[in-house]
Amino acid sequence: MEKLKYISVLLCFILPIAALAAQDDEQTIEELYLQSQVKVKIIKAEAESVDRDMKMIALQDIEKMIADGQFSGDNREMVGILSSLGTEGISNQVIEQGRIINDFPMVRKEACRLLGEVGGDFARDALVSVLISDPEPMVLSEAVVALSKVGPDEAGVVMAVLADTMRSQTAMVKDNNFANAFILAVDNMAQINDGIDDLQIFEELTKIADPRSGYITVVRKKAFELLKELQEY
Repeated sequence: MEKLKYISVLLCFILPIAALAAQDDEQTIEELYLQSQVKVKIIKAEAESVDRDMKMIALQDIEKMIADGQFSGDNREMVGILSSLGTEGISNQVIEQGRIINDFPMVRKEACRLLGEVGGDFARDALVSVLISDPEPMVLSEAVVALSKVGPDEAGVVMAVLADTMRSQTAMVKDNNFANAFILAVDNMAQINDGIDDLQIFEELTKIADPRSGYITVVRKKAFELLKELQEY
């Protein structure tokens, strides 16, 4: 009887403490959620600023979220912010006195890099849009490598856009950095997918490897070596 009385008294102390602990846990989860929402709103405000440095700060904040595991590819809102930064000055232009004042290639380049880190279908679509619309080789180089990290789609859109972008660059300007990025992107996708079977990609690699292509020796050699490696898959 004394033992039962002791247990009853003990429970009177334990149960309220457990209830308070559970309440504290719920508050902590709610607080974390609210903090996350505030962080997203701040990043969005930074990204929408017309100031280049503020946009770069937004990208740094996003990169930290990715590193901390707070940002995944299925987060439409955050991918939307990155997508907007990836086309800064191209599809979303701010014009003053007849001049575009938000043409920031470095912002677009960094946004593309982070889209590649995030991955997912939304990031893939954003990077494809960059390749279709951006005229800056530096941005395009980052976009093709980022896209290779995300991986191709079942419909073959990624491969077609990669090949078409390379074709356009070869026809207009022989940019060795972009050609090198294209080779790296193809190699990445071949490793991820255990090979590539795409005639357009093979044709563009062959054009780069051609001694008359206008590309420097080291780039031509990389293209030639990759063509040989792709036969081994």
